[in-house]
Amino acid sequence: MNARHQNQTHNLDSKTTKPSIKNFIFIFTRALVVSLLLVLLMPTPVRAVSADDGFNPGANSTVITLAVQADGKILVGGIFTILGGESRNYIGRLNPDGSLDSSFNPGVNDLVTALAIQADGKILVGGAFTTLGGEVRDHIGRLKPDGSLDSSFNPGANGTVQTLVLQADGKILVGGYFTILGGEAHNHIGRLNEDGTLDTAFNPGANSTVNTLAVQADGKILVGGGFTTLNGETRSHIGRLTPDGSLDSSFDPGTNGSVSALFVQVDGKILVGGTLTTLGGEVRDHIGRLKPDGSLDSSFNPGANNPINTLAVQANGKILVGGTFTTLGGETRSHIGRLNEDGTLDTVFNPGTNSTVDIFAVQADGKILVGGWFTTLGGETRNYIGRLNADGSLETIFNPGVNDVIETLVMQPDGKILVGGWFTTLGGGARHNIGRLNADGMLDTTFNPGTLGTVLTIAVQPDGKILVGGDFTTLGGGACNYIGRLNVDGTLDTTFNPGANEAVWALALQPDGKILVGGWFTTLGGVGRNYIGRLNADGTLDTSFNPAANYHIFTLTQQTDGKIVVGGMFITLDGQPRNYIGRLNADGTLDTTFNPGASDVVITLALQPDGKILVGGNFFTLGGQPRNYIGRLNVDGTLDATFNPGADNAVYTLAVQTDGKILVGGNFTTLGGGSRNYIGRLSINGALDTTFDPGANNRVDTLALQADGKILVGGLFTTLGGETRNHIGRLSSDTAALQNLSSDSSGTTVTWTRSGAGPEVWRVTFEVSTDAITYTPLDEGVRITDGWQLTGLALPRAQNLYLRARGYYATGKGNGSSSIVESVRNVYLEKLTVFLPVVIR
Repeated sequence: MNARHQNQTHNLDSKTTKPSIKNFIFIFTRALVVSLLLVLLMPTPVRAVSADDGFNPGANSTVITLAVQADGKILVGGIFTILGGESRNYIGRLNPDGSLDSSFNPGVNDLVTALAIQADGKILVGGAFTTLGGEVRDHIGRLKPDGSLDSSFNPGANGTVQTLVLQADGKILVGGYFTILGGEAHNHIGRLNEDGTLDTAFNPGANSTVNTLAVQADGKILVGGGFTTLNGETRSHIGRLTPDGSLDSSFDPGTNGSVSALFVQVDGKILVGGTLTTLGGEVRDHIGRLKPDGSLDSSFNPGANNPINTLAVQANGKILVGGTFTTLGGETRSHIGRLNEDGTLDTVFNPGTNSTVDIFAVQADGKILVGGWFTTLGGETRNYIGRLNADGSLETIFNPGVNDVIETLVMQPDGKILVGGWFTTLGGGARHNIGRLNADGMLDTTFNPGTLGTVLTIAVQPDGKILVGGDFTTLGGGACNYIGRLNVDGTLDTTFNPGANEAVWALALQPDGKILVGGWFTTLGGVGRNYIGRLNADGTLDTSFNPAANYHIFTLTQQTDGKIVVGGMFITLDGQPRNYIGRLNADGTLDTTFNPGASDVVITLALQPDGKILVGGNFFTLGGQPRNYIGRLNVDGTLDATFNPGADNAVYTLAVQTDGKILVGGNFTTLGGGSRNYIGRLSINGALDTTFDPGANNRVDTLALQADGKILVGGLFTTLGGETRNHIGRLSSDTAALQNLSSDSSGTTVTWTRSGAGPEVWRVTFEVSTDAITYTPLDEGVRITDGWQLTGLALPRAQNLYLRARGYYATGKGNGSSSIVESVRNVYLEKLTVFLPVVIR
């Protein structure tokens, strides 16, 4: 045992004088001077993540088309010759964080107007070009996933390809200015087989340009453009084909202007945008909606004052609108806006651009890619391409700053960020120890409860109320001893006031709404509770739960089986010897089968999907074996002998990504045998992730993973990733956070698949709504490969439904806080057709 460890152990285990919060923080920062000297002597590492986490690749001219790959990478096409600061002729690819993918550079000799990604990852490209990847390709070609030319695919067209759409069977619909496709006469529309050969049976023809195509669930094909005849029949700018290419004679709404955008909603209704001012014989200024049979949806009439170029529908059913307009739905909207499902204007969404918007692409994480002619988006410089958060705020560099220590960071399901600690300013505004940031990092000016004393832990409840614990005696202007609850708007919930007699360090929400509380207290709810207790949902004490520890508890987490793992400074738990770590049954009695033990304080715990338990702290042994500051336990509490990365100083916080990688923060300067200043990442087997080395100049106390995979970091540092960040910062994600929420066609099963860099969750709930406002609980999901699922449902049919999945996970210092990530999906289950038997008489 070295001298430093002896000193730390002596101070942490002193029972004669209980340390104050400030003394405790001082103990954990005593290695700062040595650490800073080490940092100064170390070379600057190559970083795959950045604290400059805003999305701003930039192009030197218009972005016309965008497509998001299954891995989250972003294909970009247009008129540009520079993208992300590098030469890219009309086509390029961005990594999920917006940096240029240097490995992808096929190049074309003229503009790219259409991109589509096949199921095998190959990339269809259409436009005005005659060369692609250095070879002759007339207006259409295909790239392999690595960007090299697919030499087997060369149908060719004699004019610009405007649109490419994939059918469910893999066939490729093509529309544009051409009159020859695949060597055969095809006027403005045609179809290719998956291998690029012409589908000779499909040749409807139009008399002018086809701008846009969309495929319905039944396989019918919507066609929009500048034409006035389709398949030899009069069709004013819009028509529909059967899957074999014959004209659908039942569908003839007609417009008086060119159609530039079509989008089929989940309920089968059809959004139409363009230069039109009439649709279906009625006035519709540049935008309208048709019922599935082609008749006008009279309830939908937002209107715009200038043409609409692009439409997209988000997973939650909201409708993105882009074009040349400056008013939408009767209100000022500069080239971009969003409508609610009923066509009313979404008043909270108003980023604005200074010129035309041509294209949207909605990512799996809900963020919105925007391309066009603009050079500003959301009031900031964005040259022809930018990205919005789901709420419409611009994705910018995150740098709110605080003037003192951050102790906890918590994610709300709406993407807002709760911040707690020991500060008086946050994001440039006065905030006493607690505040809230919007998704873009700007201060939420509506939320300002304040405390008299440090905030150490925060937990978001499913109803949006916010539990707060720490070393305070007031919260939201009212007396609250060490624990309290805020309403959604930040006002004090006066119905909840259990009180404790000393600091609360950890909060954990149970599925039944009860609240686990750990800390330094010896009374909770007015009754003796030694360092751990449980509250009912209303804040009254759960009198049935009283395990007791003999000293401070810093961290606790509940397993899926209801058992509760506890870590801290104690050496007895529920009256039995337990060195710094133990496990309780759901009723609070000691789990006698679990007794790994540690040699010193356990500060943080995190659960993996396989039930294994990550443990961090100030120890040198865990489970009876050497483990320096970090280790992993099997479900039964035995040591995982395969996992032994080690650090050279205390680990304070852990975060598990959906891909299994493990983020680690603390007071260390080495991790997994490599130099890592206060923050690092491990592979699932404990090996150091050599691609991740942002570094900080001082201790990292708290981590929180966002839904998009970005990493929130808080602590004592003033630089993060080589950039000035005062105690709080955010790192870009080097991989995408992928997810999809869906229902099967029978309405009996909902599935939430999750992969990539998003936060791993320990439980998931599913809910349903008919208005996207009031949700009815369905049940908890069960874990499946790559996600969560709920079966045995009977979802309503023939109406718009909104599914919501919510995942719960621990964040903050000691992982003693609770965050929520959510996904919402608009679904529509077709009415079942009942075929009665034919009776022959």
